[in-house]
Amino acid sequence: MLRGVFPAVVTPFSPDGDIDEKAFRSNLRRWNQYDLAGYLVVGSTGESVCLSTDERARLVAWAREEVPPEKTLIVGTGQECTRATIASTRQAADLGADIALVVTPNYFKPTLDADAFVRHYLAVADASPVPILLYNVPIFTGVRLPVAAVRTLAEHANILGMKDSEGNIGQIVEIASSVPREFQLLVGATSSFLSALVQGADGAILAIANIAPQACVDVYRAAGEDDLAAAHDLHARLLLLGRAIAPFGIGGWKAALDVLGYQGGVPRLPLVYPDPAGVSNIRRALQQLAFL
Repeated sequence: MLRGVFPAVVTPFSPDGDIDEKAFRSNLRRWNQYDLAGYLVVGSTGESVCLSTDERARLVAWAREEVPPEKTLIVGTGQECTRATIASTRQAADLGADIALVVTPNYFKPTLDADAFVRHYLAVADASPVPILLYNVPIFTGVRLPVAAVRTLAEHANILGMKDSEGNIGQIVEIASSVPREFQLLVGATSSFLSALVQGADGAILAIANIAPQACVDVYRAAGEDDLAAAHDLHARLLLLGRAIAPFGIGGWKAALDVLGYQGGVPRLPLVYPDPAGVSNIRRALQQLAFL
């Protein structure tokens, strides 16, 4: 069961562009002190599209060594073709992944309709040694996983659920009302975090959980206990923090981690780290919202 909060973990890079293994492990050890349900590594926030096959494998292996068995290790494995996605998913499973998060293919947009997505995901699910999650993130892919496709795919025994990062509450409600109850919905956007929980989402995979893990866990718990006043207040702080960091992209999340004493490191080009003024703005937001 994927109930709870999962940080979409960043991948720290050293100034020379290599993965900083020590920093990656250090961050996981610190997050392990919180009541997080698990982690997503090699996802969008982890700059997955900037990683080689070997680098992805190393990150999964390191994560498996650091993530305790009671926490779930989710690994992003989606590629542009079905064959490559199956190979990536099998590799992640061999290295200890509990679940594979499979983003929608997106390069050949004109022909990627509902039927194409169904063919892709059914083939991956049939071949995967571990359960898979569908991943809808139109802001990055430029394609949307149709609700009709989700309904069909939700019937497959090896498709555990879906991470929806579109932030469309209406779509989340529509999906939740038309799939089997065991199909688990995870929200991937801070903006819709609380609303999605209220509407029946099971949990969340969030970039902001890198820097505010306890607040995210507290929102989840408050929503589950129907303490919506407390959940709303916490969520409002998270929204304001997210709005302060989001304009800087991945570099902003990494800068916030550095300010908080984690090890964010620099992003890979063409992404950039905020300039000193940007870092000051992020620090100010963390202080004003009582996260620092």
